[in-house]
Amino acid sequence: MHRFLSTLASILLLVGCIEPTAPDFQLEGPLYLVEGDIADQPGLSEVRVRRSDFRTVALKFDDISGATVTAEQRAGPQVEWTEVEGSPGVYRPPADFAAAAGQTWSLHVIFPDGTEAVSTPETVPPPSRVDAVRLQFDQEGRYDEDRRRFVPVFRVLLDSADPPGEGNYYQWDYRYWEEVLICLTCVASRYRNGACVPDNVIQRNRETFDYLCDVADRCYRKTDGNRFLFASDRPFDGGELTGNPIGDIVFERFGGLLVEGIQYGITAGAYEYGRVISDLVIGSSGLNATIPTALTGNLRNLDEEGEEILGYVRAVSVARRQLYIERTTATGEPLGRDRPVNLEPIVGPFVPPRAPCAGNGRTPVRPEGWPR
Repeated sequence: MHRFLSTLASILLLVGCIEPTAPDFQLEGPLYLVEGDIADQPGLSEVRVRRSDFRTVALKFDDISGATVTAEQRAGPQVEWTEVEGSPGVYRPPADFAAAAGQTWSLHVIFPDGTEAVSTPETVPPPSRVDAVRLQFDQEGRYDEDRRRFVPVFRVLLDSADPPGEGNYYQWDYRYWEEVLICLTCVASRYRNGACVPDNVIQRNRETFDYLCDVADRCYRKTDGNRFLFASDRPFDGGELTGNPIGDIVFERFGGLLVEGIQYGITAGAYEYGRVISDLVIGSSGLNATIPTALTGNLRNLDEEGEEILGYVRAVSVARRQLYIERTTATGEPLGRDRPVNLEPIVGPFVPPRAPCAGNGRTPVRPEGWPR
């Protein structure tokens, strides 16, 4: 549920496409990037730790393993976070950890080289209410530039309510799950020993093979919306938002679809930071806009002469609602695949291998909310 918001904007800034006035940092060496959430529900807190890599012309960030990550509550306990197995640079607290509204938390990171970073303390906002997530189907919902045609979409709409009183700030996002049968496609190659291996014969024909998932039951794929939708409640303080559009899902195939709408309650600082990212990524600021100081985030190096540390660690309240539907012929006409499924053929006793269901958003574990 976490949002790693600043990577794209940081890359745009650091490669020199943007020329800010009076910048808060200079590109004189490597820098660290720390992003994530301290959330008020179990299983939703996560942080990612990275370091810039200038070994190639294109700027990239390397995930950092072996860091010590601790969440610290003001006048309260410290909670050790551990690195997620199989996800370098991603750290989570114990599974039952949940911050509470009104608590003030910060994150302390000690990198393997001894550099220490600390985030500005943030107070968890009060919980808000999400009443429903709804889907509105449109057979020609939007124009797809790549496909050069209108595509059918489900618009994701959220109904929510804002508590009256002090100013509140929000980010909206969504995610969804589908069943998948094909877990890998190899172009001009065959799937062998865990990878697509080039094959001279099919390279000449540019043949493409699809591979079934390696599970006895079902395989599910999760897709994150990664929306940069931020708002202050000034226009609707204490009111209700009905049919708030937070994204869309292309209708590509029949079958089950589980959608989750998400409303994050965030602090004023996180709102300002997110608004900058939103303007850079999807807004009208363009690549030559002046970059506000909010882009540097809420982290600092305890050694003032040390390397620059960017990013934002948020304290958030989270409200969610789910909706499951069956996409059938009564729904409309799906987009479909660009080509028919082409399984590698069985030849004599040879049976093509199956591709792993786990990884790249896929899992054999039935998502919470998916009907049995």
